[in-house]
Amino acid sequence: MAVRFVFRLPWLAARGVLAGGREATLRVMNGDLICADWGTTSFRAYAVRDGRIMARVDAPRGILTVAAGEHGPLLRNLLADLPAAFGAQPIIMSGMIGSRQGWIEAPYLPAPASTDDLAARLLTWDEPGLGPISLVPGVMQDPADGIPDVMRGEETQVFGALALMGLSDGVFIMPGTHSKCIVVEAGRIVRFASFMTGEVFAALRGHTILGRLMTGERAVATAMPGDGFAQGVRAARHLTSAGALLNAIFGARTLGLFERLPASELADYLSGVLIGAELCAALPEGGSGIVVGSGELVQRYSEAARLLGRALTPAPPDSVVAGQVAILSARRMS
Repeated sequence: MAVRFVFRLPWLAARGVLAGGREATLRVMNGDLICADWGTTSFRAYAVRDGRIMARVDAPRGILTVAAGEHGPLLRNLLADLPAAFGAQPIIMSGMIGSRQGWIEAPYLPAPASTDDLAARLLTWDEPGLGPISLVPGVMQDPADGIPDVMRGEETQVFGALALMGLSDGVFIMPGTHSKCIVVEAGRIVRFASFMTGEVFAALRGHTILGRLMTGERAVATAMPGDGFAQGVRAARHLTSAGALLNAIFGARTLGLFERLPASELADYLSGVLIGAELCAALPEGGSGIVVGSGELVQRYSEAARLLGRALTPAPPDSVVAGQVAILSARRMS
């Protein structure tokens, strides 16, 4: 695992607005705190002092790598790499650690949901050898005439981005294995939609005939997008049905067979089709949103949005920490 020490200027600026209209300042959250983002494939923890990130731990120890009964001992081991002063400090966690496959299941909170609502439903317990632990619940929507949808972890990042950007409204695009489009109005998550963009890309590339022709540096679609990506996004722009999407996906094979795209661009094409289809569904033409994430995925989504006549603004880094601080602050102020 890697340990990095990071010193930053205080975030949560005085003009920032938290859900519920509260002004966000460093005075809202004083003292030492450990913030943990524990997801399906990775673990990140942050030592926070007076609203400032002092150190962090990153480890490839997502919930899928942890057997039942091992969460507490593993957490103690992972947090041992933080400065000793944080050894018995309060811990707040969000993400898939609160799922049925995680440590303790935190029941979903129905949308609409604010930081106050999340704060009121924090699941808290004492863990031997650690400070008190609080677990942020996920959010669900269950329309009477539709299909249920859920999120865990993204809600915390969204509220952190709102605080850092001084906003109370916005459309948030969150790339990943299961991407999200989350709509916030007046500091409340009012609706959202999940897209299996990342998982479908991985499955199609790795387990179908489409991957047979994908070779070279771009075969895993991790390099900066090239002409194949742009061609895929443009194909998505003209989709008129779910069936048309399936047909466009098959282009990742035929464009290679007839040498319309080099093998090194085929994964980019497939990536462009899937990301483009997601953004067309999530944002109207000419619309805008905030993309939450890091690195190459944010660049891909931003470029796809530009090609589609939409606009995405990157959220500040470490939004999850700002969100956890905001939720704990809301609880302490209630």
